[in-house]
Amino acid sequence: MEQQAGVKKLQSRQSMQQQKNTVLNNTKNSPAESSFKESSILTLVKDYGWITFAAAITAVAVNFFFTSTGLAPGGITGLSLVCSTVFGIPVSTMSLCISIPLLILSTIVLGKSFGIKTLYITLATPLFMKLIPSIHTTQFLLDIHPLLELAVAGLLGGLLVGAAIGIALNHACATGGTDVIALLIQYVFKFLKVSVILFFLDGSVVIASGVITQNALISVFSFLSLMVIIQTISFVTKHKLSA
Repeated sequence: MEQQAGVKKLQSRQSMQQQKNTVLNNTKNSPAESSFKESSILTLVKDYGWITFAAAITAVAVNFFFTSTGLAPGGITGLSLVCSTVFGIPVSTMSLCISIPLLILSTIVLGKSFGIKTLYITLATPLFMKLIPSIHTTQFLLDIHPLLELAVAGLLGGLLVGAAIGIALNHACATGGTDVIALLIQYVFKFLKVSVILFFLDGSVVIASGVITQNALISVFSFLSLMVIIQTISFVTKHKLSA
């Protein structure tokens, strides 16, 4: 009798365990969880799609408007252009040399997800710079007036770079430039706005470009392009245009 009772208890426990396993399996494969996984994948695909677009339009801004005119409207892009002029190193290579140390630091401070996305755009942007040909798109404006060329190049390039940074920020990453430095500073001084920090950081790059090139006009129009970048970032992030 005792043996039969023991067998029944064992069978009862096994039955209960099977029921628990069934419940757990049903929970794991529930429609809600499957829907969540699909939503997460779609969000990830959307994020990287927009980030890829941001990398591409940054490369277009550099190769179509900034390289040919010498404009350096701040950021790692601007700093890379300045260093490229001084040292004769390709802009894409210079951009990587500056961005990688910032990337490592930002990953440690701002998190793994941020770091991975920023690494992606940091590598994608120089790649697009190599793939997209450098074209002096505003050359025809020289026949009208050199200042007009600088103004148009600064405006269009600034819109593209500002949109790229804004898109990156909307998708929880940075372009690997001074926006990374700005986010790190904001992490410590939370009362400061990213756009304000960027203005001072990039303004310093603009001044440096003017000193190095000894061209006041380049500095003036680089600064105007920087203003376009800052306003575009504010507009894109405020209205969540790519979210």
